[in-house]
Amino acid sequence: MVFLTYFLPALSLTTLTGLAGLALGTASTLIADRRTCLLVQAAACALFAVHYASLGAATGTLMCALGLMQMATAFPEERPRWAGLLFIATLPAGLGVAALTWQGAMTALSAVGFILGTAGRWQRTMVPMRTCYATATLFGAGHNVLAGSVFGLAADALALSGHLWSLRRARRHAAYAGA
Repeated sequence: MVFLTYFLPALSLTTLTGLAGLALGTASTLIADRRTCLLVQAAACALFAVHYASLGAATGTLMCALGLMQMATAFPEERPRWAGLLFIATLPAGLGVAALTWQGAMTALSAVGFILGTAGRWQRTMVPMRTCYATATLFGAGHNVLAGSVFGLAADALALSGHLWSLRRARRHAAYAGA
């Protein structure tokens, strides 16, 4: 019984969603197919929305919700006009979230990361998408340091490594194809 009492607190909702979000977020950085990458990112994003909510990080939670909307509208290969309009509407919504949940630098970093992630999600090919994501990850890491999200920060470190590795892989593949 003492054994369970010791380990059960570590299995909190915050811990479980952080670990699962970390695993899926890292996996998404290594996926070569755009739509599969978005799908795995959406699952990670949903988990991190719950994780941030359990930490009391309102900005991160709401930005994740908007990110989910973006991934849903950016997912189709043929995007209907309404999807583009809904996608674009998430930008002022994100800025509104930032204004309403303002917590100084933490909110500003989250908002910049959100804008850069928005640019990445709308890309039709992986290299520009990953370039935007890698840059967004740097700002997300700043948010996670200030929010106290150990799992978010670990996810940022792994995501940045994964995006950079995948960009290098794409560059080498392009060099081999051109040779």
